Parts: sequence; C-alpha cells; structure tokens
Amino acid sequence: MRALIFVLSSMLATSAWANTYQVGDQILDIKLQDQHEAQYQVDSTTTRVLFSSSMDGGTVIQETLEADPELVKDSTLIYVADISGMPSLIARFVALPQFKKFPYRVALDNEGEQTKPLPAQKDQATLIELNNNQITNISYYETADALLAELK
Repeated sequence: MRALIFVLSSMLATSAWANTYQVGDQILDIKLQDQHEAQYQVDSTTTRVLFSSSMDGGTVIQETLEADPELVKDSTLIYVADISGMPSLIARFVALPQFKKFPYRVALDNEGEQTKPLPAQKDQATLIELNNNQITNISYYETADALLAELK
C-alpha cells in the first residue's frame, strides 16, 4: 500500500496553491461525491475539514484516521481530497479502488474547482476548523502523530 501511495504521489501535480481562504473567511458549501458516489458535503454542520491536495498529505490523514477509529464516527469531521492532479486512468483504476477499501468516507474533487480555494501546503495535511462555515483556524501537518494529537 505504501508503495502505491509513493507511486501516486509522484504523479500528482505539485503546483503551489494560493491560500484563498484565510482565518475569518466564510467558505461556501462544498458538495462532492465520496468514493462510493454518494453525496458528501462540507456545510454549516461541519466543524473540521481534513484536506489533502497531495498523496503525502493524504497519507498523513489516512494514518491519522486509522490510528483512531473514533474520529471516523465524528459526523462533523469531513475528509476532502483533491485528486484532480492525478491522471484519470490512474484515478479510476488504481486510486478509486483503494479509496473504496477505506472504512471512512472521502469527499473526492476530481476537477479541483471546489477545493481550489482551500488552503494547502506542499505534501502536508490541512486541518481547517469551522464555526458555521467561518474559518476559525488553519493548521498544517507533516505527520500523523502531530495531526492525531491536535484532533484528540
């Protein structure tokens, strides 16, 4: 699995994202499908968004959620992944089957448009804290241990 993640991470686009959203901004609802093609959204009930725009960031989030299964039960915590930089054939035949094995939901942005304004740093997981769609805190994590400590 780790080899697959490494291969996929090298295929993702590594362009820098402009941090459009800042602390204090109201974000728009994000409506995507999860890995099972069910509607999944960030809305006013969401208090925390885990966001990855790279495979390294996704690995941090995956390891965090696997380390504490109770996090998966938190309906106010949403995992959003921008997979738009992944070649469509790889996404369809390699990544999506792997996502379907996860015991938690992942909102997938295939086009990159809805997640474009979300803050991100290269190869890190982003934690965006919200109160009624208003961003109250943004932090970045390179390791699952650091992210897990923040979420507990």
